[in-house]
Amino acid sequence: MVFHSLRSAVRMLMRSPMYASINLGGLGAGLACCLLAIAFVQHERQWEQHHDDAERIYRVISERGGELWSSVSFSRSAHDDPVAQLALPHQLEASIPEVERAAQFTILRGEEALDYIETPDGRRHVSPPRLVTNTGAAFADLFSFEKVSGAPLSQALEKPGSAVLTRPTAERYFADADPIGQTLTVHRGGGETSAFTVRSVIEEPPDDSRIQFGIATRVSVIDHSAAFQYVLLQKGAAPDALDEAIESAMTTVNPSLTEPDSDWEGARLQALTDVYLSAPTLYDRGPNRDIRSLWIFVGIAVLVLMITVINYANLGLALHAGRTQEIGARKAVGADDWQIATTFLAETLILAVASVPLAMALATVGLPVLNHVMATDISGAWLVEPTIISALAGVAALAGLVAGSYPTIVLSRKGVTDLLRPSMRPSGLAGRGWSMRHTLIALQFGTLILLGSVSLVAYQHLQSMETDELGYDPGGVVEVTSIQNDRQAYQRFRRLALQSSTVKAVGMGSAVPNDIEGHIAFAITSEDGDRRTFEAGASHAVDVHWCQAMGIEHSVVDSMIAQGDDAPVRWLINETASDLVKGDPVGATWSFQPEDPSATGFQIDGVIPDLHLVSKRHAIPPAVYRVFSNPPWAGNAVVRFRTSQTKDGMEHLREIWSSIRPDTPFAATFLTQQHEQFYAQERRFTLLAAGIGGLALLLAVVGLANLVGQLTQQRKREIGIRKALGASKTSILALLNREYLGIIAAAFLLGAPIAWVAVHRWLQSYAVATEIPVWPFVVTGTVAFLVAVATVTAHGMRAASVDPSAVLRAE
Repeated sequence: MVFHSLRSAVRMLMRSPMYASINLGGLGAGLACCLLAIAFVQHERQWEQHHDDAERIYRVISERGGELWSSVSFSRSAHDDPVAQLALPHQLEASIPEVERAAQFTILRGEEALDYIETPDGRRHVSPPRLVTNTGAAFADLFSFEKVSGAPLSQALEKPGSAVLTRPTAERYFADADPIGQTLTVHRGGGETSAFTVRSVIEEPPDDSRIQFGIATRVSVIDHSAAFQYVLLQKGAAPDALDEAIESAMTTVNPSLTEPDSDWEGARLQALTDVYLSAPTLYDRGPNRDIRSLWIFVGIAVLVLMITVINYANLGLALHAGRTQEIGARKAVGADDWQIATTFLAETLILAVASVPLAMALATVGLPVLNHVMATDISGAWLVEPTIISALAGVAALAGLVAGSYPTIVLSRKGVTDLLRPSMRPSGLAGRGWSMRHTLIALQFGTLILLGSVSLVAYQHLQSMETDELGYDPGGVVEVTSIQNDRQAYQRFRRLALQSSTVKAVGMGSAVPNDIEGHIAFAITSEDGDRRTFEAGASHAVDVHWCQAMGIEHSVVDSMIAQGDDAPVRWLINETASDLVKGDPVGATWSFQPEDPSATGFQIDGVIPDLHLVSKRHAIPPAVYRVFSNPPWAGNAVVRFRTSQTKDGMEHLREIWSSIRPDTPFAATFLTQQHEQFYAQERRFTLLAAGIGGLALLLAVVGLANLVGQLTQQRKREIGIRKALGASKTSILALLNREYLGIIAAAFLLGAPIAWVAVHRWLQSYAVATEIPVWPFVVTGTVAFLVAVATVTAHGMRAASVDPSAVLRAE
């Protein structure tokens, strides 16, 4: 019986090549999307798995002012005290039995910290990302890196003044020479220098690690206000039960966290293996992929598969309805429901099995596109693993059985008389009431409206983030990171740059679009004596020409330019800091020593707009800008070109830099590029969702077109009689469209609210409030309406154009 059913199924599929091709292609495309989604999720879950004790390593994160902070601030007295800086790691190990080891470090980007490295032969290099730690042995106990040469990592970072290089950094600095024992001099942005002896060389951290660095240095004091805190828990420890103990250790070391004016709200542990797949935290130093985006990708792939399953079910029922006499005849001669169902299910399984190699082929073609869009490097070998092929075949069989079960159940259960009785309408397909077919089409188009609305809202939100007011104009502005704290080089660079007609302004300062670590405690005292302290502010040092280059206009800036190099240092704050001051902020005092009310502060001279120097996912912190007329230091230069001359301007900057420092490569980045990097993940997922949404729309349109074609063909007798009785083409088209327009209305009522709820929850993750626009829902609903009308009208025109006498004569 099984062989007979398979043979009958093959014959049926060969008689209906269009039906077979649509279902085969649809199932293949849906399965390919699911396969790519699984590959992507599996790849993203591999981050940080290379560490030996990855499952026991946790990061301490703080919550302050409603934001999650990736690093923990030192106490106010610990900024230059090596003993005080080690208090928290020691307290965590001593007071919490479950904590086996605790380590702290920070990672500095050379172009941000203004660091450069001098090798023994006198050459200077922009510092690669530099890991700085004062818990070297503990760091080595937590994290695993493959040694190339020299001492083990725990010994290499045991004493201050030691350095560990990655293989690429060692080759860049020393070529083929042995770097072990060589001395590197780190020139920091403030003019200080430190010597480090190379103790070990390790392999570069793998791409799926967030702890990326080119050089690791062991110091006595971390020259920053905060550091990343990691702990290694004992085997079997329950991290969720340690939050209170972690908070107690932190407040013991830093009592200021519990002061009335403190914005500290608590702390908790976060698994190292979960960090990458979590929402970004403030002042982080690695990439993130919000885990919700993975499930969104999987959900979209499943929705595409669902659309193909609905196509299959509707087309199968429409096509098999034309076989009612065949089914009735088979039942009349003794075939039971199970035999009829077996034939239909055999057709389904044949298509499902045939879709597996097609799905793998489509996934192989789509994988490079996925890697390009999502900036991943998933290997194609993963797609041909036996377990994946088996799982794919199982999913294909399940999808096929689900798709084929509806028409199988409907038609196999009909009686002989119902199957053989002539009907004006296809039995069970186009009745006057709401049927399962209507529900399936509504689900299909509701899914399209959901995908389309979410994609358009995400696109509109991305556009608004990139084009809304930033507080400054980044267009035509470039940051030059080659200066390397060389004041004479900067002054000469500025003088030569301004000689070109392509350059409008040249300034210098640390305030540019970069996720720069620099959260500081401060106090503001108004003129009437009201004093308020805060834990999370930002401080920037700039020269007065930086304001010109950034397009910031203020009377204080104009006054300093008029006074020339003799102008005194002035202090400007942003609007967020201004809101913290009781009364007029101009004339108030800003102090970097909030713990000491008698400490001398600096008078605030003016207020400038809030500058979006970090992603709009985060709130703008209160910030102070020290504005120098002629600073005694040098930092990164900021150059504004005349709008239409950026290409010529960049060539000019390269030429003058090569004449100033031929031994140092020219390095520069447009501020617009830095700003766009904040939203690279949103841009990738918007593009991915749009691509898959387009595929879903194509599948749905093809399925609807063939479904309407089948149903219209089966209603040709009804249409012929209506024409014979005087019905016009317009009335026939209106009749055919009326049924589907009701379905589209139901689909909109289903998909639009779900889309609104989804995007509302997504937008809540951004600190900058954004209203959900109405037009994406209107556009997607209109497109669905037009697609349905165009599809039905095209088939209806053909049916309404047939001579009714020919139709009735054939009947």
